[in-house]
Amino acid sequence: MSLEGNSWSELTEQLNTMVQNFSDLVKASRIPDESADELSASRERKVPGDLQEVHAEKLLFSAYMCLHHISELKKAAALSDHTTQIGNARAVKSQMQRTEDVITSKLGFIKVEAQELLGQLEESYYGSKFKGRPTE
Repeated sequence: MSLEGNSWSELTEQLNTMVQNFSDLVKASRIPDESADELSASRERKVPGDLQEVHAEKLLFSAYMCLHHISELKKAAALSDHTTQIGNARAVKSQMQRTEDVITSKLGFIKVEAQELLGQLEESYYGSKFKGRPTE
């Protein structure tokens, strides 16, 4: 459970970082409008020292890490779902038991048929008028 809690906190942290990097990327890519007062104030709020490519790279890395953590959480959820796993195991076991029963019954029919054919063969052989060595 601590792994899942830790993964959730890492996922939340990565999402926050991704949102912050995206915000920085949007701020860095703004083209200020000379006629608007509020946009001229945003010119002073430029991101210091970071290039747009660096923000894009940070955003992509954050998205990658976010997807990685989501994948880990899905795996943990699938592995910890014991009820479904037990149900799947029981379904497979019952299917295998039915298959075994069908095969056993078919083998029984084959044995009965083989015994009947063997009986007919013995009856034909012992009832034949050509028993023994052929005479020349």
